[in-house]
Amino acid sequence: MKKITLFFSILIFMGTMLVNAQTKLITGNVKSAQDGQSIPGVSVSVKGTTLGTITDINGNYQLNVPNDAQTLIFSFVGMKTIELPIDRTIIDAAMENDVLGLEEVMVVAYGTAKKESLTGSAAVIDDKMIESRSVSSVAQILTGSTTGIQTSSGSGQPGSSPSIRIRGVGTLNTSAAPLIILDGIQYEGNISSLNPGDIASMTVLKDASSTALYGSRAANGVIIITTKKGSKGVDNLKVTVKAQGGLISQALPYYDAVNAQDYYELQAEAFAQGRFQSGNADNITDSRAYAYENIFGQLQYNPFVGIPNDQIVGSDGKINPNAKVGFPDLDWYDAAKQQGYRQNYDLSVNGGSQKASYFFSLGYLDERGYVIKSDYERINSRLNIDFNIKEWLQIGTNNYASIITSDIGSLESATYANPWRNARMTPPIYPVYLVDQATGEYILDGAGEKQYDGGGKYSRPINIGRNAIAELNWNSDDFRRNNLGNRTYAKFILSKCLTATVNAGLDIQNYQYKGFENAEIGDGAPTGRMTETRYTRTTLNLNQLLEYKKTFNDVHNIGALLGHESYSRKYTYQRGFKNQFIVSGIYELNNFVNTSENTSYTTDKRVEGYFARLKYNYDNKYYLEGSFRRDGSSAFHKDVRWGNFYSVGASWRIDQEPVIANYDFINSLKLRASYGEVGNDNIGSYGYQALYETHPNAESPGIRWSTVGNSALTWEVNKTFDVALDFALFNRLSGSIEWYNRKSDDLLYEMPLPPTMGLMEQPRNIAAMVNSGLELNLEGDIVRSEYFRWNMSIMASTIKNEITSIPDPFVDGSKRWSKGHSIYDFWLRKFYDVDPQDGATRFHVWEDVVDKNNEVIGSKLSYDDNGNPVLTKDRNEANYGYVGASAFPKLFGSIGNTFSYKGFSLSALLSYSLGGKMLDGIYRNMLVSTVGESYHPDVKNSWRNPGDVTQFPRLQYSEPDLYATSDFFLISSDYLNIRNVTLSYDFSPNTLTNWGLGQLSVFITGENLYMFTARKGMNPTYNFSGTQSGSAYNPSRSVILGFSLQF
Repeated sequence: MKKITLFFSILIFMGTMLVNAQTKLITGNVKSAQDGQSIPGVSVSVKGTTLGTITDINGNYQLNVPNDAQTLIFSFVGMKTIELPIDRTIIDAAMENDVLGLEEVMVVAYGTAKKESLTGSAAVIDDKMIESRSVSSVAQILTGSTTGIQTSSGSGQPGSSPSIRIRGVGTLNTSAAPLIILDGIQYEGNISSLNPGDIASMTVLKDASSTALYGSRAANGVIIITTKKGSKGVDNLKVTVKAQGGLISQALPYYDAVNAQDYYELQAEAFAQGRFQSGNADNITDSRAYAYENIFGQLQYNPFVGIPNDQIVGSDGKINPNAKVGFPDLDWYDAAKQQGYRQNYDLSVNGGSQKASYFFSLGYLDERGYVIKSDYERINSRLNIDFNIKEWLQIGTNNYASIITSDIGSLESATYANPWRNARMTPPIYPVYLVDQATGEYILDGAGEKQYDGGGKYSRPINIGRNAIAELNWNSDDFRRNNLGNRTYAKFILSKCLTATVNAGLDIQNYQYKGFENAEIGDGAPTGRMTETRYTRTTLNLNQLLEYKKTFNDVHNIGALLGHESYSRKYTYQRGFKNQFIVSGIYELNNFVNTSENTSYTTDKRVEGYFARLKYNYDNKYYLEGSFRRDGSSAFHKDVRWGNFYSVGASWRIDQEPVIANYDFINSLKLRASYGEVGNDNIGSYGYQALYETHPNAESPGIRWSTVGNSALTWEVNKTFDVALDFALFNRLSGSIEWYNRKSDDLLYEMPLPPTMGLMEQPRNIAAMVNSGLELNLEGDIVRSEYFRWNMSIMASTIKNEITSIPDPFVDGSKRWSKGHSIYDFWLRKFYDVDPQDGATRFHVWEDVVDKNNEVIGSKLSYDDNGNPVLTKDRNEANYGYVGASAFPKLFGSIGNTFSYKGFSLSALLSYSLGGKMLDGIYRNMLVSTVGESYHPDVKNSWRNPGDVTQFPRLQYSEPDLYATSDFFLISSDYLNIRNVTLSYDFSPNTLTNWGLGQLSVFITGENLYMFTARKGMNPTYNFSGTQSGSAYNPSRSVILGFSLQF
């Protein structure tokens, strides 16, 4: 036994001597060249190998390197990467700030790349920008973050996310949302389910050269989200705690509305005009006298306690001077409000050793909206682990889970239960609670409690049998969403030049919605009803990558990538709808008697892809890159299932030329251009098939034809050309100017079919569209001194959209899709004026334009033989035409400023949009005279008597011609939004060292603080098409205090 022990001891000793003979220990310290402070977390690696470590909290490191190792590489975010020769055992380094971001490493399709080497168009939102913002959804950070991106405001509902468009809209009938990649794998969950505190960076890929490797999924651009990882190297452990909390309030004001006194006067005039115009009075004078005395009979509520009902409006049409409002609770907006708040806590642990790294996080978000019964609670957890098993093998896994529950208060539907629609349309004469009109006192129930006014007692002319506040409180709209996902990889280092990687990703999203409508008031009365919806989405993604990198003769750099990817998705949906409540307090479908609906279905989709990329650069000066992908999608018929997508790109680093290198003020100058084709298969799972659906045939089961299908249906294809000049000057200014042309072919269009077919339309690939634009990005230090820095960024983008081919024009609401116009060009009646004689609206008539075959090809404004405009007061005769306005802005972007002084930092981000128009339907509805509905103050300028010159027609009940939708309701959609203001303080390293801490910062931040618009109350960012919903939950504003602590 002793001999065996001795033998193994000798072997271990010899092995140790052998290892010591093959490697040597390098130690050192890394400091900032600017202030001499130690830098923790610097990556120190041996060039050409996977060996590396990071510096500890004091900037020290130690690393065993092979005896033949020649160079150490020091890299850190925000610092210039440096290489130092291994010519001694103690190697210290001094790193300089990378003010211009020239060393920035970006996550791109299936890999990473330095910014200087890109031939395509991409932008990075790094962890510093993400950490500086306090948002519940990381998508909100995209607003104003880079050129070419437009975002809608989304909803004020806690947990909501904005819609995103990259470089316009390249489709007519399918989704225009970008592809989301999470840690290398397609992600189809809600982006608001992700914890912003877990995200290390977001890369936005905008052109085909950057996105082509994603093939059929990349037509609308790609957003790559990369989560945080630990750091390999010496044993290290960092614990970070971030806590923040603050108030949530309404960001946009409501539309103005007239008060109770003005409302009675205006309604009396509308009543009078209605009687006169309908022939119920011989003259307007008599009609007004009758209306002034009897207007109460129309409105049914008299809030002016003590004023007789027939004396509310005097014979002169003016409100009784003694009329004072005596009813309580007339503000329906206020009744729906609550004090909103947000509290957010994040705990993360990251670290590693020589062969492993890990990142663990736990996050909790609790947000309550500013409208009652709107809240959002999210619990996130993540564990990312990476191992160096062998010198030739690395494995890792990213695991995440989230549990989300939310009460969405009221669905944003145009029903009488919608609190925003109800509050806007209800004038301040109708109280929330039932009152005695004689005294103005509440009418209490038997328990002494206030009662909601359903309108029945006094025959309220609007919303009778409804009370939005009661329904908001008594109904429920709750959802729960569970998310579970994994990303696992194994990387095999086959040689110094060749690696093979296998990636697998699994995402599972479970959703459950329960909606209950009470039995007392509203749509659920008198029996109560309930809806329950569930779905499960499971996606599985596998890919295999083979990558080769080699440098020849120090100047020829080659990179190649071969890959295969398999994607599958299964979606299962179920919905039940029942009514007639049995036992109160139990909100399950089994507690309801009658089944109104019980449906379910399952869909599947698969995509298989093979791809390759080839890169070459000569002496880091001339770059060429090409990629190719062949995809097959189950969304198409087997005969047309496969599509080919490719891109080519080139760039020239002009600053590396000797003649330019002599100019010290030029830090970087690069010209790049690319062209590529990518696809879009978002047509549903079975778009090519003729489908049937079950349908009852009286009391017997039946089946009917539901879709025509089209076996020739295939990919929508986007062909993009991009050219740009990137520059950095004077060691303080950087930017780019970029032009793109994005042509979308084979767009899906619902082709009308003959009525004899039985179905009205069939999808076909027969339309085309072009988006083009110019993008400018500038960033630089206005002032930079030892202690003070003022950095400013300016981003500006233009966009031009045009339909270049479409079989037949198609009217889509206020838009008309036709050749030569954008999809958001307004197609409306043409307002001319208000006739001074009778106060009627006059429209300039549109007439048809026909070709030589007498086919209608457009419209033009009509003029008589004398050149005078042909006018009409009949909305049906006015017809429609293009009014020369579009929802697309002429210019949009952002302006950012950051001021830094020692540990203090003040930043402000403004986003803007100029040159677009929007159709304000909410404003229109508030001008229309409807019994019992509110008015906008502008109606006080309405026509009253012959000779009046005004833009607002006469007030009159039930006359749709007066305020028919026309270009009169177009208004500038220009805005300036104070998107974010943040003040923070970072404690100095010396102070932190004395306290035994690694980092400590405190901050106050405000999101969406104010928006300047053309009209109070309007939301020009509601959507991209220049309209807005009267039922929407307006965006919210937040003011948050917090701290971040690391030890």
